[in-house]
Amino acid sequence: MFHIDPDGPIMGGLTKLANLVLLNLWFVLCCLPVFTIGASFTALMDMTTRMVKGEEGSAITKGFFKAFKENFGKSTTIWLIQFILILLCGCDFFIGQRLVTSSGLQLVFYAIWSIATMLVLFTTWYALTLQAIFENRPLQTIKNGLLISVGRFPYSLLIGVLFLSPLSLAFMSLKQAIFIFPLVVMVWFAAAAYGAAFIFQKALKPFFPQEETGEDASVVAEGAFPEPGEEVEISGFAALDELEKKIEREKE
Repeated sequence: MFHIDPDGPIMGGLTKLANLVLLNLWFVLCCLPVFTIGASFTALMDMTTRMVKGEEGSAITKGFFKAFKENFGKSTTIWLIQFILILLCGCDFFIGQRLVTSSGLQLVFYAIWSIATMLVLFTTWYALTLQAIFENRPLQTIKNGLLISVGRFPYSLLIGVLFLSPLSLAFMSLKQAIFIFPLVVMVWFAAAAYGAAFIFQKALKPFFPQEETGEDASVVAEGAFPEPGEEVEISGFAALDELEKKIEREKE
């Protein structure tokens, strides 16, 4: 008789899939008021980060809403600031289409608009993810998100592909879209966040560790991902300070 080991990879994979479906459900429901999208996304990244480390535990729902509640204020502030910028990008697109008539100027306009929009979106994703991991002021978190999105641009593109891939439904036939859409609603956002957590960890890896300066110093091991929700003072965040210096050196 076929026997499935409860501690084996098959059950582990099925459990992880079930957790992603549950996370996806709570994420979608908590995004419905729109202004709560920031807190919902931070909670999603908090839990998928734990899943990457194998530390999500069994209380997925409790963990999600705990992170939602703890980060609600700052995540909502970050989201509203970025949402305004996203709306401005949308307005610029429609205004630019009407005002810019020359084909040459239109090409320049679309290029500038695309870069600006990508930076706004990348910064939003990184900032809300950083909020799940570090404790900082919203504006500083947004700045850090912008620095990472520029300094680790290839990783940013991968994350962008993951989260924007549902837009591919618009280019499918109606039958294909109807078939795939339920999968998007059931698991896609959580699955994309799970993949993004891996990428985010790799994006920050070159800027760790911090060097130990004393017996009680806080040390981040190479390649380590700090505990989600851990209160870490990052006004002098070594990884991002180093990133700023690296960007400046590349400019020179």
